[in-house]
Amino acid sequence: MNYSNNKIINNKLVQQSHSHGEVRYFEIYNDQFIKSRKQNLLGKTSYHINLSMLQPWPVHHRQFSARWLISTAYFGFATLIYLLFMLMNYQLKPVLHLLPFIVILTLLTLASLIMFLYRSPNIMEFRSRYGNCTLLHLLHNKPNKAEFKRFADEIKTRILVSSQNSNLDKKNMMETEKTELTRLKNDGIISNEDYLDAIKRIENINI
Repeated sequence: MNYSNNKIINNKLVQQSHSHGEVRYFEIYNDQFIKSRKQNLLGKTSYHINLSMLQPWPVHHRQFSARWLISTAYFGFATLIYLLFMLMNYQLKPVLHLLPFIVILTLLTLASLIMFLYRSPNIMEFRSRYGNCTLLHLLHNKPNKAEFKRFADEIKTRILVSSQNSNLDKKNMMETEKTELTRLKNDGIISNEDYLDAIKRIENINI
């Protein structure tokens, strides 16, 4: 696919996540392409996608980090048990040595809760048309609800228009998607596991 350097930018969206310490930039350009760029403490990633290879109906969900949720519940429950033990024991002096331990458990509970929120973003995903591989991650309602909705609606509209204007038949579109997914995998944008799952889905489609 041709990603021209002579860009005519149609729309932009900038999203900032304080919990993740990152900024996400999105640009719709030349009517049919979108550029995604993410910058955080680990560095920068940037890639381009032809909108015609995306599904027009995104998936909106909240990811939940089970590991950190379990950690939060565990430390919170342990803190509660020790607090109840101290309150029910009338001889406080013998159990005062538990106080530093309770403070540590409380801090661990708060840390686990923060990590749970960090690892559980509220997102909207746009996935590839045939492989169902997530290619765009938008933070829901950022920077605000109205601006987010306008940008997401424009993506949906331009996906439909780009698909209608494509001169490729279904078979060629599937081959093009496989090529693009390979490029994105080699660039480190999608994982090898997601890539293999997407390729398998495409190859299992009967034409």
